[in-house]
Amino acid sequence: MTENISGSANDQRSQRFYYGARADLQPGDLVKPAFPSAPAQQDGATPYVYLTSNLDAAIWAAELADGQGPGRVYCVEPTGPIEDALEPMAQLAPGGLTMTYRSRQPLRVTGEVTEWRYYHGTRADLKSGDLIEPGHRPNYGDQDRTTAYVYFTRTLDAATWGAELAAGDDPGRIYIVEPTGPFEDDPNLTDKRFRGNPTKSFRSRAPLRVTGEITDWQGHPTESLKAMKDGLERLAKHGVEPIED
Repeated sequence: MTENISGSANDQRSQRFYYGARADLQPGDLVKPAFPSAPAQQDGATPYVYLTSNLDAAIWAAELADGQGPGRVYCVEPTGPIEDALEPMAQLAPGGLTMTYRSRQPLRVTGEVTEWRYYHGTRADLKSGDLIEPGHRPNYGDQDRTTAYVYFTRTLDAATWGAELAAGDDPGRIYIVEPTGPFEDDPNLTDKRFRGNPTKSFRSRAPLRVTGEITDWQGHPTESLKAMKDGLERLAKHGVEPIED
């Protein structure tokens, strides 16, 4: 059963909606509903356009979208009723990250997200101005080595995984950080299970400067966290180490 949430225009206006794609769009452009790209899914299908109130889900959608251009995230407003998107094709990322809603009516582009926060998930107790540097014992793989890089991400979801999977018994924490030097895509994630860098994870040999902390983040479901830990254990048993060259 789907829940139609179009009854209150005020409710829709109070939410910020996002759309991820590789298309080059401008404010005022309309994103029209389309049939599923897979021919096997088109029989009897209704054309929809998908949107979300979760910025991380839109980043995934942009990175995994068809096409060759750069992934882009747009702010959009629905022009008609929207409903929950419950079908499996709306599932994007591990841990339940999805495109939340769908509509049979176009979306109007109102702007593009071009300024990003960066996050770092850890168990360390830090404060604004502190530096997070390479050269520490890693959270994964061989514990006798030291890290050559420091890792960070543009998505809160990826930082949540970092906080939950970090070694130690202290509570997980997520900090807002700024890189102090050049950085690159994290090769441990880029073009591995998914095309591109959908978690928007990066690494740098230069420190990260802490500028704030996210205190209201929500952890992943217990079953998702267990599955992730089990996967990391399997990699460790097979001697798979993070790429640090």
